[in-house]
Parts: sequence; C-alpha cells; structure tokens
Amino acid sequence: MLQALSLWPFKGVPARPETWLAVVARNRALDLLRHETRSLALADELVPISPNTESEGRFDRELNDDELALLFAVCHPALSPDVRVTFALKSVCGLTVPQIAAGLLSEPATIAQRLVRASRQLENAGVAIEAPPPEALPERAESVRTALYLMFNEGYSASSGEELVHPELCVEAVRLARALALHPVTAGPASDALTALLALTAARLPTRVGPDGVAQLLADQPRGQWDQGLIALGLAHLERSSRGDELTVWHLRAEIAALHTLAPSAAETDWPRIVAIYERLGAIDTSPIVALGRAVAIGRADGPAAGLAALPAPDADPYVHSAAGVFLAELDRRDEARRHFKRALELARTTPERRLMAQRLAALSSEPGSARSTQKG
Repeated sequence: MLQALSLWPFKGVPARPETWLAVVARNRALDLLRHETRSLALADELVPISPNTESEGRFDRELNDDELALLFAVCHPALSPDVRVTFALKSVCGLTVPQIAAGLLSEPATIAQRLVRASRQLENAGVAIEAPPPEALPERAESVRTALYLMFNEGYSASSGEELVHPELCVEAVRLARALALHPVTAGPASDALTALLALTAARLPTRVGPDGVAQLLADQPRGQWDQGLIALGLAHLERSSRGDELTVWHLRAEIAALHTLAPSAAETDWPRIVAIYERLGAIDTSPIVALGRAVAIGRADGPAAGLAALPAPDADPYVHSAAGVFLAELDRRDEARRHFKRALELARTTPERRLMAQRLAALSSEPGSARSTQKG
C-alpha cells in the first residue's frame, strides 16, 4: 500500500490494481524472509555485467515499474540539488523524514520544511512529474546518485529501531545504481564508481550482525562469509570507473571500500593508503562522517594516540564516542574509555549497536585492552 501511495499519484492506477498489490506484497514478503534468515543471496538478484548488457540500459527494460525513471522525474532542475535529493528520498525511495534527516545530518523540522518547499516550487512552476527526455538525464544524474547512496546507507546502518540493517533498501539501491551505470545516457565513471561502492559494501551485509544480535565491526567480521558475487560485481564496476579523467567522491569512497574488501584482515589493511584517500575526500566532503573515518584510519596507521587526536568533537555522535572509547582503552585510559562507551550506549541508534556498547563496557571491566577497532562496518 505504501508503494502504491508513492507511485500511483505520479503514474496513475494500474489496470489491475489488485494484481499489482499482490506482486508487490509478495516481493516485500520475500525481502523480509531473506532479512530474517540472514540468507541474503544478494548477488543472485543482480545480473552480472556481460558484454551485451552495456548497451541495454533502457528504463523499461532495466526496471519493470520505472523506479529509476521516477527518480529522475522528481530530481527536477526547478529544485536546488539538496531539495532534489530530499524530495527523491521521500517520494521515491520511501524514507521517512527522520531517516532523511539522519542521512543528511539535519533536523527533521528542516527536512519537513524542505519537502513542503519542494512541492510548492514544483506546483508554482507547473512541473509535471514525468520521465524526462534522454537529453535531460545528465544534469539530474548526480542528484540521483546521491539519493541512491543515502538510501543504501539507511539500509546498511539504520538510523533507529530494533534492526541495524534493512537489506531490501540495500538491494534496491544496488540494483538501481547498476541500472544507472548501464543506461546509455547516464553510464560513465561516476555511475560505475557508485555501483562499485554500493556492491562492495553490500557484500558485508551477511556479517553486519552476529548470531547473538550484536553489531559486528569491520575488524570482527568473518571475511570468508562476505558475498563473493557482490565483491566480483563491485570490482568489475570499479575497473570500469577508471575510464575518463574525472575523480569524484564516488571514486574515492569506492577505493576505500575496495581496500577493505581485498585486505586479508583488518591488521593487513593498507591503512596509510586509506588515510591518504580520506585526506582527498575531506577536501571535497567536510562532513563529520568523513572526519571520523579519517581519524579511525589514522588510529590504525599511526597508533591510538594519533587517532584520538584526529577525532572530531563527539557532541551527540555515538560513533565518535565509540571511537574515542576504543582509542582510550588501547591507551589503557580505562576510566575515560568507560565514560565514552557509556555515552555511546546512551546515544546508540539501534538495538544491535546498544548491545555492542554494553558488550564493550563489560569487556572493559573484565579484560584490559579488550576493546577493538571501531568503524560503522
């Protein structure tokens, strides 16, 4: 019903609405079953790249219900780039206002106002929500890429609730990113780099949460359980992204994901290289998320004291408090570490993350130096 409310106002009621609803409900039920059993088999849902698919990127062939076309439709140039992304996340990707606010590091009230403004701007400009012509796609493509990235992030690391991951959002984001990368008009290095980033990150989904319901950090995840099909898919798109001369944020993020994926273990990761990439990424993206990633990489490359010094101000960010707790524990400053872990527990967004913080506090009380590396995974 939510899908219908999202799509039918723009596309019209299908000829057989009861059949449409039954198919969508069945697909949603299958997604939930895969999620509950953790048997994601993500690669089975994504057709590998073949020489023949590169030229097949028509919206009606890539996606039966035109999600990608609708994304381009709502990312209208009458809206500013930030409003386009917000409107796309709400109207097409199905994210709630609090989820969008978390992804954009904003306040829900600000996001709600932005959505109202978007509707008014489109109405005042007399804009019809319809698939744009091919020549209009390139100017909207970056907004679509950003929306898909944020949609994936909400699926990979939920902003609230009992579950840490929502695999159906990740699967959909990867699928749409691949359609974007294979479409003859929007294909190119940036779209391939985004697809590589999402596929390589999605490969870790089976190990994001352990059997005990505790969030598993990158260093603790059993790499042998990562989805090899998605890794191969991501690496293929990463290779394709090397065409051209432009270096985008998607290239930098994808390279970081590849370095994590290809490393035999956390200890054997090329941390100095990751630090260097974060330096370049930070010059483009000044968000605290990038600053946190850089600090964690510095801590692994140069030691916990250097990582602690590089951390941004924790404020109300549970991940920064968690990172500070890890570095302080490694420096044997256990009382300070305990304070940060307690604060991270108070601020934790999901149940698996709260369990992880509780586990760290218990370990800190029983075994010196037992806290481990921190990343969102």
